[in-house]
Amino acid sequence: MPFTLNNFLIYFSLAWGSNIALNFLYVAKRYIPKFSHFDYPLDLNLNYKKNRLLGDSTTILGLILCSVLSLFIFFYSASLIWSIAPLIVYAGHLLGSFIKRRLNKNGGEFVPIIDHGDYMLLLGIVFVALGYINFLFAFCALLLTYILHPLACRLAFKFKLRDRPY
Repeated sequence: MPFTLNNFLIYFSLAWGSNIALNFLYVAKRYIPKFSHFDYPLDLNLNYKKNRLLGDSTTILGLILCSVLSLFIFFYSASLIWSIAPLIVYAGHLLGSFIKRRLNKNGGEFVPIIDHGDYMLLLGIVFVALGYINFLFAFCALLLTYILHPLACRLAFKFKLRDRPY
């Protein structure tokens, strides 16, 4: 895919839109407590070497939401490559959560590279490996994410949509 502004905006908005949808689940559970009864951690509270496998933030409802987004994008755009983006974003969060638990970063501790870009990093790796985008394309999206994501987190914290400003 050529590195045009239009293609970049589609790629970036699919990744960020999926990430925002996943963060909406957190906000919904926070402000609508009964909503939490419908969600459950994907790791089913399993431990691995005395730590949770994934933690509470990677949930079954999040996987369902990303699957629905993928189906919607596929039927709307008829593009398989665009439609797998939400699932890769979810997998990026899953991988980031797994790595944080192996680093003993439980309880919401900040991990610089993972906390603000795990989803964009994995999406870039997969799309570059599939030959759909080039390295520069993925790098620019990741760099922009590392600039904008912390700002978005601080703004959400200011509006009391997040517990922490990171």
